[in-house]
Amino acid sequence: MQAETDLVITDGEFTIMAGGGSTATLAADLSAKGLKAAVSLTLDGGTYTIDTADDALHANTSLVINGGNFTLATGDDAIHADATVEINGGDINITRSYEGIERAIVTLNGGTIHLVSSDDGLNAAGGSDTTATNRAPGQGGGRGPSNVYIYINGGYLAIDTGGDGIDSNGFVEMTDGVVIVNGPTMQMNSALDYDGTFTMQGGFVVAVGSARMAQTPSDSSSQYALLLNFTATQPAGTLVHIQNSAGEEILTFAPAKDYQSLAFTSPAFVNGETYRVFLGGTTTGIATDGLYQAGSYTLGTEYTSFTISSTVTRIGATRSR
Repeated sequence: MQAETDLVITDGEFTIMAGGGSTATLAADLSAKGLKAAVSLTLDGGTYTIDTADDALHANTSLVINGGNFTLATGDDAIHADATVEINGGDINITRSYEGIERAIVTLNGGTIHLVSSDDGLNAAGGSDTTATNRAPGQGGGRGPSNVYIYINGGYLAIDTGGDGIDSNGFVEMTDGVVIVNGPTMQMNSALDYDGTFTMQGGFVVAVGSARMAQTPSDSSSQYALLLNFTATQPAGTLVHIQNSAGEEILTFAPAKDYQSLAFTSPAFVNGETYRVFLGGTTTGIATDGLYQAGSYTLGTEYTSFTISSTVTRIGATRSR
């Protein structure tokens, strides 16, 4: 479905396949997108099942999702605009993509997003759209201009990615919401990656992946954060548990893949408080995307402890930024 200017959908049910679907090989000079607008694409509701060789949702200028239910599979980007992407609501399930959500300015204000990508999950980068054909994780986009942003003001985002989980060639600003990243196992990528700053003012982030390029929110943040690089890779499913000096749970998380690094920030972190980190053990909690809540944790092996005295606590070998 293509519009020469604006495409606006308020409701309906859509099942779309283009270019043979997400597993097909598409020639570089062909276009096989699901919904495409030469100017802007606005989706206020509806139910969408889209399987495409090219972008599932694409706008040459701006793309706005205010609501709807989406199941997207693509050989390229699931949600792409050449200028801005804004998501205010909806239930979005990206089952297959090269990059999940991409453009120079990405704003998440609401909605529930589950995202699987072979390269970057949520990506803010400059430059024009390119096909994913024959690109491996880490080869998309490259360094871009510094006037690119990711704004996270609310919503729920769970990412499973082969490349960077959240990648901004400029800046990241977060004020609210929940972000869970099962990031890359390759050392050339990281769960969180930004070239400018990642200013954390509110919300909850747990991101695991490889260690060499690992980052966590910046020292300029107003909310405390942790970057923990383990001395050895932990097997997928190994619980990582953080509790305060009173034994109260701050985090219990079971990563979906092998991991060597943990980036974590929560409003529960308090300056001057001491926290203990455990690996393994068991929990009676209920898991959502690997994050356990409202359960009783049986202690595993204590890995380390730390006391918060600065905005960012770094443990283990880390790169300077």
